Amino acid sequence: MSQGLYGSRALADWILAGGRPERRPWAHSARLRWHAYWFEHNWRTELERLDALPLPENPVFIVGPWRSGTTVLHELLTASTGWSTPQTWQCFNPSTCFLMPAPRESMLPRPMDQGLISTRGPQEDEFAALLLGEESVYRAFIDPRRLPECAARLWEGGQALPRWRAFVRGIAAQGAEHRLLLKSPNHTFRLPLLRDCFPRAQFVWIGRRSGEVLASNLKMWRAMMQRYALWDCPRGVLETFLADAIQACARVLSHCLEDMSREQLLWVDYETLRREPRTVMLAILAFLRAESTIAGPDGEQRLEEALRRTPIHAGSRALAPGGASADRLDALMAAASEHFGMAAVAPSGPNR
Repeated sequence: MSQGLYGSRALADWILAGGRPERRPWAHSARLRWHAYWFEHNWRTELERLDALPLPENPVFIVGPWRSGTTVLHELLTASTGWSTPQTWQCFNPSTCFLMPAPRESMLPRPMDQGLISTRGPQEDEFAALLLGEESVYRAFIDPRRLPECAARLWEGGQALPRWRAFVRGIAAQGAEHRLLLKSPNHTFRLPLLRDCFPRAQFVWIGRRSGEVLASNLKMWRAMMQRYALWDCPRGVLETFLADAIQACARVLSHCLEDMSREQLLWVDYETLRREPRTVMLAILAFLRAESTIAGPDGEQRLEEALRRTPIHAGSRALAPGGASADRLDALMAAASEHFGMAAVAPSGPNR
């Protein structure tokens, strides 16, 4: 039996438009509508506060395709800097998280691997966007039959995302003295929109071999669909989506090489992060001009504790065939590593 993802009226309407589910939970339609009613009620209450808040001026975005190492980098940066970032309980309760206190911390298993998710740990803001009713590709976790239509909207990369922006304003306001740190692989395909919305934003792109990314994504998407889908995924749909994702990622990276400066984008290689985590973290902090966050004994201790408590697994070495598109993306990643890589950033201060 699938587990439910309940959110806004827009999400409920989209699910109901798919017809009668093949995996039909008890009273599913009524529960969707009931949750949507209260979701919208609470969201309107939150908006009275959120609409008056400014957007953060210089957020940091961690990007890169799904299963490239964005999660572990998000956890390391959050733990070492103490910067503001959405937490799991907020992302899965976006219509009430600014109206209620944080729950007690608990740990949940991740569907796709042996990792654990903390209710108060850093989380991908895409789940908030999904539940808020934005046109997220994660809608396909619920209805995999419509993955092509969800993907087409993501490749366009230009959705306005008004509710997501309000959510971001609320998260930023909770720690106004800190920079805002956001992580979502989906933001990779929204880079032009994000650069327009946040002209002073900086981006950290973490890359991993295309064949490994493809193999790991097959496992991840199947696991998420197994947990949340109300319909079966048609044969070949997921494979086509991932092949298209490789091409879309290559297009974005090609534009980055043409249009972005070394001050805007830093390239991080997952294998280098795994082998030399401290060196990579120092380079990232230098790129973000955040060396002061680890200055002094307390800052050093926080960084060392982050490295000790955040395992960086080797991951599966399995390779999925990607053809010419994967070869092109690998070549672009090599060019990005040379142009935007750590060699262009020199850690300064006492940690150099």
